Amino acid sequence: MENKQDILKQLSSNDMDVVRGAIEQIKQEGDISIAPELLDILLQSQDPNMITNLTALLSDVKESDFKTVLMDKLINAPDRSGKANLLRICWESAIDFSEYLDVFVDMLLHEDFITALEASTVIENLHGNIPEEKIHIAIQRLKSESNESNAFLLEGTIPHLEEMLLKEEEEEEEEHHHDHGHDCSCHCHD
Repeated sequence: MENKQDILKQLSSNDMDVVRGAIEQIKQEGDISIAPELLDILLQSQDPNMITNLTALLSDVKESDFKTVLMDKLINAPDRSGKANLLRICWESAIDFSEYLDVFVDMLLHEDFITALEASTVIENLHGNIPEEKIHIAIQRLKSESNESNAFLLEGTIPHLEEMLLKEEEEEEEEHHHDHGHDCSCHCHD
């Protein structure tokens, strides 16, 4: 990548064309070594264009080690920062963040409304393989720790988690059913 510092300087330009050029260069080169700095910019930026452009860029990153970098920044971000911007990357990304369900539940319950809204959206878009026990704990926490300011957000989140539990149970039942080798007349062994 061209000098990382030059790219970062271009990203802080007031000229949106210069910023777009820098983002395009990052996209073309596909070098995500600059990702931590881009996430820092997202945590601090108030510029809607910058936020939109960087979020779109980072949502397209497919490298699995990016997940660790993103979640580390999110978990350690100071209060009142742009955590919502990082959460937006999580739900727009093709990367599976299911293993961080408990982190998203914490943010839904304890962050400001916009961050909590983004956290609920992340949870509602999780489709990975989450252990049943972890889902039960999340549902229980959401029900017991909710308050007036986040109750509205739980209307979609809790049913989604309950649906995930049902799917887990159905899959287990089906596996159990077919593991016994008995003639079940379901035609699945044909």
